[in-house]
Amino acid sequence: MSGPMHVAVAFDLGFVPWTVATMRSVAAAGIPPGGAVTWWLMPAPDVPAEVLAAVVEEGGRVGDPQVLRVPTELDELPLSSWRMMSSRISNAAYYRLLLPDLVPDSVDRMLWLDSDVMCTGDLTELWQTDLEGALLGAAVDIGSPTVGAATGIPGLDPTVGRLTKRSDYFNSGVLLMDLPRCRAAELSTRSLDYIRTNSGKLRFAVQDAMNVAVDDSWLRLDPRWNDMDFFRFEQELGAVDETRIIHFAGKKKPWQESFPDGPLRDRYLTYLPRTPDLTAAR
Repeated sequence: MSGPMHVAVAFDLGFVPWTVATMRSVAAAGIPPGGAVTWWLMPAPDVPAEVLAAVVEEGGRVGDPQVLRVPTELDELPLSSWRMMSSRISNAAYYRLLLPDLVPDSVDRMLWLDSDVMCTGDLTELWQTDLEGALLGAAVDIGSPTVGAATGIPGLDPTVGRLTKRSDYFNSGVLLMDLPRCRAAELSTRSLDYIRTNSGKLRFAVQDAMNVAVDDSWLRLDPRWNDMDFFRFEQELGAVDETRIIHFAGKKKPWQESFPDGPLRDRYLTYLPRTPDLTAAR
């Protein structure tokens, strides 16, 4: 597949350091020598111009940074009725839903990365994956592997679409998106319709909305492209040789002092920015 790899990230002011750490890990480990990457940066309204400029400069060190402005209406949407979820996510999580509509038609596919992932190896194979006609590629969520797990998707109508309680359920932290197919399927509109319709009972808002909108038209990626079982790496460092993206899903994050010390956290901290213009975390 010719041309650059297209990678999208979204962030509010508090998530700037973690987003930069993700970008640095991709630049260091995910892009092969001679490879090219275009960053699609989606800042929240609270990101000051000088901080955004610093993130753009960071992207320009290895790649071509592009800024996407997201409609402010997404920042007014409810997050989750579950306190444990709403306390650790921001409305920037919704921005991925608009990628098919905001990115130029000349871009056929996009790799979305959450800001709590760390790349540990070459992403070329992932980028070149044949999606076989699916809207996107994703990994099964290890915490909620089926649509019916963890109380199930709120408001799901089993008489509409192909989803059942036994259907696989994907994690939205790493997504390889076929943008033309996503546009044709009206992924953005259908996802936002779900969120607005179920605003009083949201669970994993973005993830549930995308699973409903995609309606099982997704390619199951190998877990090494979104490995959420990260704690085993402290005991089995060899596992990193196979894994390409570690996803620090859940409450414990490697930038927190409560995260276990060890080689995994040490590796992450090498990517964490130290300069004042990129350390505005709340």
